[in-house]
Amino acid sequence: MTTYPIFASYTKQAIAEYADNPLIEALPPILSWEAAAGLIANLPGQSTPEELALEPSVRIHCVDRLRSIIQPMSIHLELESLFSILIRRGYVGRNPYSPETVRHLHSLSGASRYHDGFRSTAETFSLVGLSGIGKSTALWAILSLYPQTIRHERFGGRAFVQTQITWLKLDCPRDGSLTGFCQEFFIAVGKALGDEGYHKRFRTRNVTDSLQQMAQVASTFYIGALLLDEIQNLHTAKIGGKDSVLNFFLHLVNNIGIPVVFIGTNSMVSLFSGVMRNARRCCDNGIIEFGRFEKDSDEWRMLVENLWSYQWCHQHLELTEDIYDAIYEHTQGVTDILVKLLILTQRYVIQSGAECVTAAAIRIVSDSKMQILKPALAALRSRDPAQMGQFDDLLPVDEQIAGMMAFKFTVDTGRLKGLRDAGRHVAVAPSTDSVERSKAAPSVVPVTTRQPLSKRLANSENRLEALRESGWINRDIFEFSPLYRSRH
Repeated sequence: MTTYPIFASYTKQAIAEYADNPLIEALPPILSWEAAAGLIANLPGQSTPEELALEPSVRIHCVDRLRSIIQPMSIHLELESLFSILIRRGYVGRNPYSPETVRHLHSLSGASRYHDGFRSTAETFSLVGLSGIGKSTALWAILSLYPQTIRHERFGGRAFVQTQITWLKLDCPRDGSLTGFCQEFFIAVGKALGDEGYHKRFRTRNVTDSLQQMAQVASTFYIGALLLDEIQNLHTAKIGGKDSVLNFFLHLVNNIGIPVVFIGTNSMVSLFSGVMRNARRCCDNGIIEFGRFEKDSDEWRMLVENLWSYQWCHQHLELTEDIYDAIYEHTQGVTDILVKLLILTQRYVIQSGAECVTAAAIRIVSDSKMQILKPALAALRSRDPAQMGQFDDLLPVDEQIAGMMAFKFTVDTGRLKGLRDAGRHVAVAPSTDSVERSKAAPSVVPVTTRQPLSKRLANSENRLEALRESGWINRDIFEFSPLYRSRH
């Protein structure tokens, strides 16, 4: 769907870091929880006497109104608040009136790309949950609170002609390829700008050129946040492809300053286990899990009662405990299955002439029209990680994180020495593995004879390399630097 830009209207900010930044002042105001809940909610009209008088073949069309219902939950409010912080914090380090930002924009295609004083304030978070649990619905409800494209003309009495894209949502290609990501990106930018042919301007010979163009476009339009959905598709990427994709988007966070949100089923968590920096980055603001509801959850009961009130049958029964139990038994707390079950059951009883939703009707519809879900529901019902592990997106996040963190942590003695010198003492005993490695590698210079860092920097032609060898800079920052690649 093509969006249409709005012209910027600026609001003074009470928070010092946000003040005098046109990219932040043009955003909608920070919402209270009550206001956010009211804007996120979508509760269409229930059945009317006129609709109940319609023919059965017409009434079953009304039942699909259940699909558009959005009942705000506590997790929706948490997600809205976190996204509000994420997009604003990302813009703190990209104020167009900051000299560092101006130098950074002009240096994107130059050799001094990462030496212009730019400091990223962008962060990330991850949103995970079962298929059909409501992640995408919640996201679209929150994104709709922000105009996607804003046109600026003047700010603070000065000309400021700029187009700002506040957010961009991409679906991970099914093959998990960088080429597919590049195509998705330019198509999405074109839609945000209202230019369907925009992507045709970016036909490059290789992925490296496309990635550089993506970084430049993302900076030019001050993209506020990049949301990557269906990230679990990276499991199908070719060897090395998964890490290339993750590294590129972490490059956008670290070096371009664009916040990134990773979205996917529970199986996406394992993507970050192989590279610790990726696991750390995906958890900047934690992991928000859209878990299934428990049967005795107050929010689940509220949702069921709300959806139950939307009926187009001639006979509307009260929601008894027997019906409530049947609903949970055949949905296991998954919202998408709940909606589908109630829609299919109403269609069944209207078309059959029964005109009444009962526990028996729910069981009949589940057994006859939703058989394909039975193995997955059985696995959820068992609560056995081994059974749930047979379905990639069912294994609970806690189980996957426990597996990710099952590694031995060793402390680099050089870095520990530096921390002590800086006045920070960390009492960590060296692991058996690190002791064995030190015995097997006598060529390593002992810490006691290593030059102080200040002297190493003074005597080194390449200060960045000296910092990296000393353990003070992670090698990650070099991965996308053309200058570093040309020298190594």
